[in-house]
Amino acid sequence: MLRTVLVLLLLPTLAVADGDPNAVSFEKDVLPVLQKKCFVCHDAKKATSSLRLDVRERAFKGGESGAKGIVAKKSTESELYRRVTTKEEAEVMPPKGERMTDKEVANLKAWIDAGANWPDALSNETQKQHWAFVAPQRPVVPANGAKHPIDAFVRDRLAKEGLKPSAIADKQTLIRRVYLDLIGLLPTPDEVDAFVKDADDSAFTKVVEKLLASKHYGERWGRLWLDAARYADSDGYEKDKPRFVYFYRDWVVNAFNRDLPYDQFLKEQLAGDLLPKPTQDQIVATGFLRNSMINEEGGIDPEQFRMEAMFDRMDAVGKGMLGLTIQCAQCHTHKFDPITHTEYYQLFAFLNTSHEASVAVYTADELKQRAEILEKTKQIEADIKHKNANWRERMDAWVKAQNTPQIDWKIHRAELDTSGGQKHTLLEDGSILAAGYAPTKMTEPFTAKTTLKKVSAVRLEVLNDPSLPRGGPGRAVNGLFGLTEIKVEVAGKPVKIVSATADANALERPLDKIFDDRSSKKRVTGAVEFAFDGKDDTAWSIDVGPGRSNVPRQAVFVFEAPVDVPADSKVTVKLTQNHGGWNSDDNQTNNLGRFRISLTDAKEAKAEMIPRHVRSILEKPNRTATDDDTLFSTYRTTVTEWKSENDRIESLWKDHPTGDTQLTLTEMDKPRSTHLLKR
Repeated sequence: MLRTVLVLLLLPTLAVADGDPNAVSFEKDVLPVLQKKCFVCHDAKKATSSLRLDVRERAFKGGESGAKGIVAKKSTESELYRRVTTKEEAEVMPPKGERMTDKEVANLKAWIDAGANWPDALSNETQKQHWAFVAPQRPVVPANGAKHPIDAFVRDRLAKEGLKPSAIADKQTLIRRVYLDLIGLLPTPDEVDAFVKDADDSAFTKVVEKLLASKHYGERWGRLWLDAARYADSDGYEKDKPRFVYFYRDWVVNAFNRDLPYDQFLKEQLAGDLLPKPTQDQIVATGFLRNSMINEEGGIDPEQFRMEAMFDRMDAVGKGMLGLTIQCAQCHTHKFDPITHTEYYQLFAFLNTSHEASVAVYTADELKQRAEILEKTKQIEADIKHKNANWRERMDAWVKAQNTPQIDWKIHRAELDTSGGQKHTLLEDGSILAAGYAPTKMTEPFTAKTTLKKVSAVRLEVLNDPSLPRGGPGRAVNGLFGLTEIKVEVAGKPVKIVSATADANALERPLDKIFDDRSSKKRVTGAVEFAFDGKDDTAWSIDVGPGRSNVPRQAVFVFEAPVDVPADSKVTVKLTQNHGGWNSDDNQTNNLGRFRISLTDAKEAKAEMIPRHVRSILEKPNRTATDDDTLFSTYRTTVTEWKSENDRIESLWKDHPTGDTQLTLTEMDKPRSTHLLKR
């Protein structure tokens, strides 16, 4: 996915003999001036076509004007000379900063008129490459009687320095050294005694193999990579909230322990989610790119700090994977660095097309448990089909019954106030995404004009987004939320809500301890009716259990009577979210993450009970076998005679593991545009 970047290096300062001591020296009198006052803008490393041009070739060829830059022996016909001597302010070079002195201009003219000799040795395409970018060659092993090639090189160098090798370490010292080197722990007294007593020539080899097979080997050596990857268990900045990313830490440790090939080790961390049918481990590996700090202080611009994380991400790739410090190219092309300003943002673009996601992850045992639930569910559904040969005809009839005219909803595109702590962004589909500071208690008004002349109900859709914990739709650590109260005003006057329907209603239960607000009040979450009961200690929740809660849902709130909307007046929907904890620094928010508000004038508005992904299948002209399986999983829940089977499946889902979260990258459907940023 990431391509190797070709690099051009700084021109060397090689000596060039000059017969006339008074003659202008290109190396001493001309090249330094070009480097200081020309190459800064006319980037010596930029490509002017699909192939790179030599610095010398570019200088002679000229720039965008089409005029030749240097014409040997004819300074007056050379665009370079004309530009440094012109009095026209719009054409003079360099356009900014320190211009050439009279002496420097005279030297340039003299050099061009003398033939513009630019030696091959001073051309960046023919220079000797910097040693760091020359592929290493396997050296000849010195023949000095050493048992191991490394020892042979050490002995050879010691001999050159007039030194003698240290004495052979005793076995007690040797086993301590190898334990500390390979696993970072000391051997036990029994392990030392066993090694000392083992007279076998392979005793040391056996200890090494034992340590390489130890789980502590990955823990010891994985720490070095985790440092390069900037691994941390909190977000940093002022909030420094805890983050749950230990799955990436464990992936690194296990990668060392299972001797994952280095090329695969890098690929999975850069693009594990883009591999064919990626495993959970490969997706978790992209956590390498998410170890940057996250700022959720009040008043911050989330996009600013997303960019700060991107710059840190680039730095981690440069230092950790390329072995290069590429930070200078973030702002400009540095004359000592082998990557240009443009190339930096070309590389940046590969990473900038991704969502900063938070996904649900499970341990090996939990994955097994989850797979068993899914398999048993399939078996029960297969048994239903086997016992009911006409299931398909019955399901098709149900499908036809669902294709009734849908309620016409008008999206409420609110005028967002960006001055507050929590930032809201209006997305293309009319939904609103919350980001940045996450308060634990808030009431937010969403106001907009509407084309409707009457309003009878308001719909609140809660939607998934990769940036939210477990994909949302809430901002709580489990990706859920508690909607304490919803209120509506038309033209500034409150409207009474008398009923509501929702496609998910949690059972009434006390708030989790993480949301304790130290008020000693009994606060609960449950059915959608809690969202308009006028009580501050009840809230609507969609928590129907692990594995099935982090999906899009909707609720429809119906007014006592349709309300007239005067011309040019506005409708305000206020969302109260007071079911968070006592402070926002410990992941105690319980707010909506992404949602969409819509209005209707329909007389009998109610929530759509068919899940969104199922509705999209219903609208397909042709269905696949997979589509039919998905439809059946919804259809069977509507058949009363299959209640026992449905209850068995519901019972299975009660044992679904909770799992945890991991910060990852996932590719965007519509890539962002990446711009070259100049400071």
